[in-house]
Amino acid sequence: QECLNQQRALSVVRQMQKLLVAQEAAHLQGTRGLRHQLSILQSHLQRAATKRNEICPQLAVPLNGRMLGRSLRVGHEVHFICNAGFQLVGSETRTCRHNRTWSSTQPFCRSTDDCSSNPCANSGTCVDGNQSYTCLCPPGWSGPSCQSPIYSCRCLDWVTLSNTSFSRQPRCAEGRSGSRRCSCDTGFQLQPGGVCQDVDECLLYQSSPQTQICLHDCLNLPGSYRCLCPPGYLLHADRNACEDVNECTGKQHNCSQGDLCINTFGGHRCVRPKCPPPRHNTSYVKTSAFQCERNPCPMDSRACQLAASSISFHYLPLQAN
Repeated sequence: QECLNQQRALSVVRQMQKLLVAQEAAHLQGTRGLRHQLSILQSHLQRAATKRNEICPQLAVPLNGRMLGRSLRVGHEVHFICNAGFQLVGSETRTCRHNRTWSSTQPFCRSTDDCSSNPCANSGTCVDGNQSYTCLCPPGWSGPSCQSPIYSCRCLDWVTLSNTSFSRQPRCAEGRSGSRRCSCDTGFQLQPGGVCQDVDECLLYQSSPQTQICLHDCLNLPGSYRCLCPPGYLLHADRNACEDVNECTGKQHNCSQGDLCINTFGGHRCVRPKCPPPRHNTSYVKTSAFQCERNPCPMDSRACQLAASSISFHYLPLQAN
């Protein structure tokens, strides 16, 4: 009887071992399947992120031309054409490469004949270039369009100038061939008489609002200028515009004690708000510098109950022409 019980116990143990092995195999298979699904999902997300980043930088449209094609993705092309009277210099097609850079270099549109308008003055010779023209100036002339005469410096023959602030003697420099050339300081221009005359920037730019150098008044200085502001304003950091001085915050006002300082454009005002006088059983008491509150109303006073419960004072500075 005892041997029979041991055999049954061994049989039960073997069955339990088989069951545990089967459960362990099922668990491992489920774990491998989950790991495989996560790997697929990660790969899909990485490919999607890579596709979003596979674009090249935005290209500039050439001046006097157009760019055809809007896609900036890898493998796509854009094409360039020029307007009538202009010729494309450079590659007319650029391709977005896999390293997110464009092939070739940025093209530009060049006029088919920059010299057709005879831009060179004083018998200068126009030479057509890639992007613009160049003027070859005859002896005695210089500048981009051969517009500036070259004067021979006579550094030993100068007479005393009547106004040394706005008229100065030029500097003389000797060239390679032994010739001399005059030059002026910044803000001065060489005149036909061989004198460096001050450039009046205020007069030069006041005729056009688009090129106005000062938003208020302009004072010409030797070789320069200075913008001026009206009373109550200070010159802005850009040295061009004027900004209002807040006398109230800077304690530059003359208000009496109990007055309130209100900043205005170019000045300030001293005010002392008062509550309205009592009327129709309605009276007010001042609760702050800018506010009055209504006192309690009598029970039978409908006019008081309909009156405003509080009155506040607001100030808005307006700039006149």
